[in-house]
Amino acid sequence: MTARLVILLAAALLRSGRARAEPTDPEVRARVEGLLGAYRAVTVAEWRALGPGAAPVLEAVARDARTLPTWRARALAALGVVRPTAAAPLVRQLASDTAAPALLRSAAVDASPGVLGAETVAFLAPFLRDRDEVVRQRSAEALAAAGIAGCRAVLAEAKTRPASDPVAKTAASCAEQLRGGPTRER
Repeated sequence: MTARLVILLAAALLRSGRARAEPTDPEVRARVEGLLGAYRAVTVAEWRALGPGAAPVLEAVARDARTLPTWRARALAALGVVRPTAAAPLVRQLASDTAAPALLRSAAVDASPGVLGAETVAFLAPFLRDRDEVVRQRSAEALAAAGIAGCRAVLAEAKTRPASDPVAKTAASCAEQLRGGPTRER
């Protein structure tokens, strides 16, 4: 009976992904948790200084539904700095998860330009029609910052929205950008 219980526990751990997680240095984990809980903005340089060993810790925090959404959002943004390739699938997953807190979905939308690169516009355009106003706003802002292609997506969607909608409000800056203001093409 005991052997059977051990086998069941091991199988459950393998399915949850905890048994596959890379071992982490306790000092790195403590530094990551300290920065996640900081009462101030944490700089990109501070996250990079942790090195690649911080990526598994950041990914675990970002994935953990029991963790505070603010910590998960910060961990996701930091993972995009420390290891963008690991952040990309998680950004896609969390942004698309309508059951996730809006704060976390917004953080995923915010992180997408830095981790998805050329795929950003195609990925973010559908979020301009999201049911959550904050997600629509963050998507519009990220697309506007992405350059001409992003602005075109924002302007096209703004035509279908009331003037009070965040997408319509962001469209004004896109219109200015397309008329000849400073542009960036990604």
